[in-house]
Amino acid sequence: MMDRSQLHDFHPYAGGLDRDVQALLSRARRERRPCERDAFIALLAGVPALRKTPGLPEIKGADYFTTLPLCASEADAALCRAHLKTTYGIKDQDSLLDFCGRHFRCQDHYLDFEAVWEGRPLFDAASLKPEAAGFFAQARDFSAQFYPLVGHHGYLAWDISERMGHLRAALACGLLTREEFDRLAEEQIIQAQAFGSWEEYAASLVCGALYWDFRQGTPLPELRKAQRLWMDLVRNLLANDAAWDSGFWYVPRREKEYRLWPSEMKLYLPDWEGPNGCFLTDRVAVDGCEIGWCYREEPETSFPDSGWRFFSGDESEEYIADIGHTGIYDLNTACNLDPEIIPLLAAPYRSAFVRGEDGKFRPEPFELTEN
Repeated sequence: MMDRSQLHDFHPYAGGLDRDVQALLSRARRERRPCERDAFIALLAGVPALRKTPGLPEIKGADYFTTLPLCASEADAALCRAHLKTTYGIKDQDSLLDFCGRHFRCQDHYLDFEAVWEGRPLFDAASLKPEAAGFFAQARDFSAQFYPLVGHHGYLAWDISERMGHLRAALACGLLTREEFDRLAEEQIIQAQAFGSWEEYAASLVCGALYWDFRQGTPLPELRKAQRLWMDLVRNLLANDAAWDSGFWYVPRREKEYRLWPSEMKLYLPDWEGPNGCFLTDRVAVDGCEIGWCYREEPETSFPDSGWRFFSGDESEEYIADIGHTGIYDLNTACNLDPEIIPLLAAPYRSAFVRGEDGKFRPEPFELTEN
């Protein structure tokens, strides 16, 4: 996280709501233990599982929080479907996706605020109408109180939790097939990999819930009451060895053990024009080395290629000759792995740069062989 002295337009809301959240992050963290995919999906929806939903089984049994529920009868399924339709307007997969897409995108808002604080705004706030600009500033400053605690995680856990809660209910009552559910849940599983523990997930969830209430116009005294409720819910899960205290965590398989998951990346190039593909070696993308050498050549025509090629600088000829050690990535991924390259990206084709001992890039002659 960036030093606060380097932040821009950073005026945290002085409501004291951040103090209780800090307590969540101060807990001793249970070591992760592998679990099955379904158990992890169920755990992500731990808070929604504590709510009473018509037609869904009530809390019962040691495996309640690690099992995806099914309605016990068609009558129960009908009750659940009626609840989803009446309360949320959800009657099929399309309306479910529409509802979740419109309502559970608090992390998108947070990332807009984060970009302002970190000096890389994603849009010009002056382009907003006065009323919208005023609310943006209020929401930004409300969220600033949580930035020192949750960093880039922001409100991600709140969005995941609420989406998974609705997916969970839709599967239980038959609005989603198992295949549809698995496809939609996979994105949430991948997003959740940004978190290092259930404590981090809980803190992000509570902050997101408070932001959700704030956006609905809830005043500070009521926010404090709401915070006690959300804190009680996550504390119950963190204290339950059949829920989050189990330490259960599922990590989906990937082609390679990349340095970053998508949800860990920031948006550095909102205004980039033209093809944005590039090559990165595994020394950078997997091993996490900083970029030590790069060049920009005439683009390939087989994919949207920017022409940029990035290396750690310590790769051997044999290493580079093995195409399995190189991959095609988005330029924004390269920027997340090493933001120091950003000022170089507008350089013309046939440019090359090397990182000096002082950590700064300097140009060098562009020389490539046919190989």
